[in-house]
Amino acid sequence: MANRFRNERIKIKLTKEEKEVFEKKMKMAKCKTMNHFLRKVVSESNIYVVDLQPFREIQGSLFRYANSVNQIAKRVNSTSVIYSDDIKDMQSQIEHISKEIWQIHSLLLNKTINKGDDI
Repeated sequence: MANRFRNERIKIKLTKEEKEVFEKKMKMAKCKTMNHFLRKVVSESNIYVVDLQPFREIQGSLFRYANSVNQIAKRVNSTSVIYSDDIKDMQSQIEHISKEIWQIHSLLLNKTINKGDDI
């Protein structure tokens, strides 16, 4: 064992469901052994850390905007009148959230394009 190139051992425990997923992915990767699959995954896979804060902020904005629309709908239903300020406010809120979503889309697209350039 001292002369082996790969002499470090890793031991993992999996649930039955995790093992089934592991074996399914191993077959998809066309690896015949777990050792080969693990080495392939470790050496060829990239790790991505995703900051979910922008999504949380958009979710909060959507919640606030939905509440605002509900308040406007209640007022319109009770008075049968909609104010131009309410329409402008809804339009600005939609524009704001659209810009945020577009920024995230652009960021993700740039990450994808940059990843493709590395290959």
